[in-house]
Amino acid sequence: MESIMSNSESYPPEFGTLMNKPTEPEKSIEPSLNRTKDILIPVIDLEHLDMEKLREACRDWGIFHLENTGIPSTLMSQMKEITESVLSLPFEEKRKLFGVNSPLSYFWGTNLVSPSGNALRKSFGHLFEGINVPLASLSSLLPFSCSDPKLESFRVVMEEYGKHVSRIVMTLFEAIAETLSLDLSDDRKKSCLSESTGVIRVQRYPPCTESPGLKPHTDSSMISMINQDDVGGLEFMKDGEWFNVTPLANSLVIGLGDMMQVLSDEKYKSVLHKVGKRMKMKERYSIIYFVFPDKDCMFNSSCYKPFTFSEYEAQVKLDIETHGCKVGLSKFLTNP
Repeated sequence: MESIMSNSESYPPEFGTLMNKPTEPEKSIEPSLNRTKDILIPVIDLEHLDMEKLREACRDWGIFHLENTGIPSTLMSQMKEITESVLSLPFEEKRKLFGVNSPLSYFWGTNLVSPSGNALRKSFGHLFEGINVPLASLSSLLPFSCSDPKLESFRVVMEEYGKHVSRIVMTLFEAIAETLSLDLSDDRKKSCLSESTGVIRVQRYPPCTESPGLKPHTDSSMISMINQDDVGGLEFMKDGEWFNVTPLANSLVIGLGDMMQVLSDEKYKSVLHKVGKRMKMKERYSIIYFVFPDKDCMFNSSCYKPFTFSEYEAQVKLDIETHGCKVGLSKFLTNP
């Protein structure tokens, strides 16, 4: 407990009144659900891809573990160490390091963050903080990081990790497209899964069991890749019930996003997920990789009106400003 208290100054001041303090029950349109069930999600071996197993995982689950990814164990350890080291810095130091002059951004208290790292709407009911790392911007961090050893280590490790996750997601995307019998040209693949949009988001949740970490949502991405620690807390909805994603050593969690739902013409669904109340009084760290289509990437589907990804982003922004939350793809349905 002493280490928790001594580390409290590294969290945003707004968290002080919420950490380790009971909150009122969530007011939500969600049905009353059992939030404590455990279930084993599919495990896909990237080194020996079973296409039928991959098809079933995408069709029936929308979420699965991915193992044998080829990421060196030493790099995974470095990611864990540098993430914990940087996020444990004092709050004001993090704000200064990733402030207005930095190509990266520091945010807290909201999951409504654009790919560029801007908080679309602030909300302090959800306790987590993070650093948004657009991979295309890491090279412009060099002038800042050279004078700061910790920041330079962060940049180097993120660049190396970014190369691996970009490779993994492209391999996975091509395999998923094959399970859908989609004959995509190279240009179309690059447009649907633009490496220039790749974002790593490192996040930390305080050792608090009474407040939810992250409210239910789907990702606007094509594919999201979650590297979560052993604390747990990630939950997803299947068949109207919430289930825990039990951490699996040496694996990543893959979640399908909204754009995969459109690309598949709703054969595959974007997974609804959240970070719930953790059972362990420990900090929770996660490292998420998102990849999005090009802004002018056009989607044509029998289930949805034609739209570009930039139009979808604009609608999400409007939804948040109007309703306080993302409405999602329902606005684009041909038959609402």
